[in-house]
Amino acid sequence: MIIELTKHELERCIEFSYKCAKNQQEIEFGQSDTIPRSHIEIGRDNLIGKIAEVAFSKMMDKYFGIMIALDFEYYPRGVWDKQDAIINGWRIDVKGTRQGGRWMLIEWSKLNFRQKEGILSHLYIMSSVNWDRVKDFPTGKVDIVGWASLNRLVHCVNNTLVLRKGSCIPKTNTRLQADNFGIHFDNLEHDWNKVIQWITNNPAFDTSGYPNPYNVF
Repeated sequence: MIIELTKHELERCIEFSYKCAKNQQEIEFGQSDTIPRSHIEIGRDNLIGKIAEVAFSKMMDKYFGIMIALDFEYYPRGVWDKQDAIINGWRIDVKGTRQGGRWMLIEWSKLNFRQKEGILSHLYIMSSVNWDRVKDFPTGKVDIVGWASLNRLVHCVNNTLVLRKGSCIPKTNTRLQADNFGIHFDNLEHDWNKVIQWITNNPAFDTSGYPNPYNVF
């Protein structure tokens, strides 16, 4: 589903993302052996994620009549926001990648961190953020590709790949700096009416029994 941000919405995302980067750690979720990122890289990643969040919020409002409060708060170093969205008790993590990426990647370290905090997301939404590679700048268009349940982010599940640190994203030369679960865009769920109807009419499932991916090894 294609969603387009207004010029004002895009400008707000840009301002927030790069200001927020100044307060963020170069290494996320305690991964001490990960290569530190520059504030420019952090800002760009923030921007991709924030654009995806705004697009998801607009989709929910326009097509399903559900309002989602967007978080534009600046958090101190080492403090992260709780969730991207909550609908009827369902915690939702909105992921974004620049146009061209074809995989939803969920880092084990983030799952581990959220589990310790008791706030694992129930659903993961994947978006492809349209990007002008020449100008290195977002166009404002977003393709909200699909979604996956937390229940798919475990070992030995069909179409969920275990992508270990140092390996390449399939059919690319991009090496991963962390352990991930990976789901190709083609293998995500795409029926938005089905999932929205389900989460608005059913209670969220208990995440306390989620098997931590690190405990398998």
